[in-house]
Amino acid sequence: MVKTIDGIFGSAVRKTRKYMGSVKLPGRFTVEKAKKLEHIRIKTYDRYLSEELRAIPRMFPDFERLHPFHRAIVEAYAPLDNIRQELGRLRALLKVLASVRDDALYRISQAKTFGELKRIRRMYLARVWDVLSKNKKSFEFLKELHRVVRRLPKVDFRAKTVVLAGFPNAGKSTMLRALTGSEPEIAPYPFTTKDIRLGHFEHRWQKVQVVDTPGLLDRPFGEMGPAEQRALAALKHLADVVVFVFDPLQDADTQRDLLTKVEKLIQVPVIKVVNKADLFEDPSRLEETFGADVVVSALGGQGIDGLKAKILEKLG
Repeated sequence: MVKTIDGIFGSAVRKTRKYMGSVKLPGRFTVEKAKKLEHIRIKTYDRYLSEELRAIPRMFPDFERLHPFHRAIVEAYAPLDNIRQELGRLRALLKVLASVRDDALYRISQAKTFGELKRIRRMYLARVWDVLSKNKKSFEFLKELHRVVRRLPKVDFRAKTVVLAGFPNAGKSTMLRALTGSEPEIAPYPFTTKDIRLGHFEHRWQKVQVVDTPGLLDRPFGEMGPAEQRALAALKHLADVVVFVFDPLQDADTQRDLLTKVEKLIQVPVIKVVNKADLFEDPSRLEETFGADVVVSALGGQGIDGLKAKILEKLG
C-alpha cells in the first residue's frame, strides 16, 4: 500500500530511532563522537526514506503490458502520461532528498558544539518534511491509483465473454444472476459507486463468462463518466457477444439511439433483449416496439433459456 507522507516520514523516524539504539561507539562522549553518531543518524534517516520511496513504483504493474481492458480502467482514473509523470516525481524527489542529506552531513563535519549538532538534525528533519509536504498531492494520487490497480476485475481473458450493456436500471444485474445461476463476483472501485460484475456458466465443459457493466446514458462517449468509461472498456476489449438490454419502462427511441452508438463502437454480434416482460399483459408487442431479438423476464426467468441458446449460437 502506498503510504501518506506522514506514514513515510514517521516510518523513517521510528526505524532510525530503533537502529540508533543499537549503535555503540567506544570512548567517552565528545563532540567528535557526537558528530560520528549524527553522521550515522542522518545517513540512516536517508536510507529508510529512500527505501520507502523506491518501493512505491514496484507496487504498480507495467502499464504498457496490461491487457487493454485493464489499461482502459486505469486510464478512466488518469491518463498514462499523468501516471508516468507522477512516478517520475519520485525519482526527482530522491535526488532532492540526497541533496538535503549531503548538506546536513557537510554541516555536521563543520560543527563545533553539541548544540550545533542538535540544530543541524532538527533542520535536516524539517527540510525533509518540507520536501515531502510539497509533494503531498503526488502521494495522494499514487495512493488512490494503487487502490484502483489492486481492485482491477479478475477477468478470464481466455474465456468466451458476453457483455451486458444498456441503460441504468434495465435489469442487467438481475439478468446476470439469471444467466449464471449464482451471485456475481463484484469488483468495487474507490472513485465511483458503480461496479463491474462477473459471473459465468458452463456449456459442454466450456466456460462462458458474463460481464455486467455500469449503465450507459445516451450521450457522446467523450462526455461519459468513469463508470461509463469502464462499461465502454468492457464492450471494446472483452466482448465476443454483446447483449443489449432494453428497459420497456424507459424511452424506446433514446435507448435505440444508444444501441446505434454501441454498434458503431464494436465489431461483434449484438443480441437485442427486452427485459421486464413480467410487467406486461401482452409482452409480445415489446419485440416489435424495440426491434428486439428476445423478450425476457430476468426476475421471473421467462425467456432466459432462449436467450442463453441465442448467446451460444452467436458464440459458435
